[in-house]
Amino acid sequence: MTPLLLSVLALLGLALYIFWVEPLSVLPVLERLTPNLTYRIPSRHRLVALSFDDGPHPTFTPKVLDILQQHNAHATFFLIGERALRHPELVALIKAAGHEVANHYFTNGSLLLHSDADFVRHLEQTEQALGIAAGPKFFRPPGGVARPSQLRLARARGYECMLGSAYPHDPLHPPVWYIRWLVTKNLVPGTIVIFHDGISNPTRTMQALPQILAAGHRRGLRFVSIGTLRVAAEKPHAAEMAEK
Repeated sequence: MTPLLLSVLALLGLALYIFWVEPLSVLPVLERLTPNLTYRIPSRHRLVALSFDDGPHPTFTPKVLDILQQHNAHATFFLIGERALRHPELVALIKAAGHEVANHYFTNGSLLLHSDADFVRHLEQTEQALGIAAGPKFFRPPGGVARPSQLRLARARGYECMLGSAYPHDPLHPPVWYIRWLVTKNLVPGTIVIFHDGISNPTRTMQALPQILAAGHRRGLRFVSIGTLRVAAEKPHAAEMAEK
């Protein structure tokens, strides 16, 4: 086996390790390489942010809301604009339960080939569909990928561009034990968890969710929306209120 092949295999192994294990130690590197993206919001307080992507879904979103209510947890729902227009009652239900809605673009698919003008139009269409008006505004590009120019355009319109620091790849339908293990090991103050309620079958996520919430509570963590985590990081007194 040649040195070049060994190097390629080593790099592939490292990439797979980072992809599936998501060690928190790589976050500083990612943050330096992509300063326009937020992966976590460091906090002195024991707060963790939950988020759910690709909804609203008429079957699964209400079930996720029930689980969150049972465990006194709150979350940010990154909603797809065209789906929100089809199910405005679910958008209202999310808000009425005390959760936060955020922008996940108007369509579910890569936006890399969209022009800047189309990008802004779809971003604003989604904002209108969700009724986002005041307070912190968050955007998560579909698939977690956007052009630098698109991220700049989102920021210019008041959005913070969010990814996360605990993502169990639930659209790939890994086992429940993996979802539980990956998220639980990364539960530290300031973590942003990425789940999906709008995929074709998030039942494994919903099976793991109560166990994850219980594990976090045993550690003294409180599950909040990203907006609450952001405000708490900037205003310590707000953080103290969120923890009560």
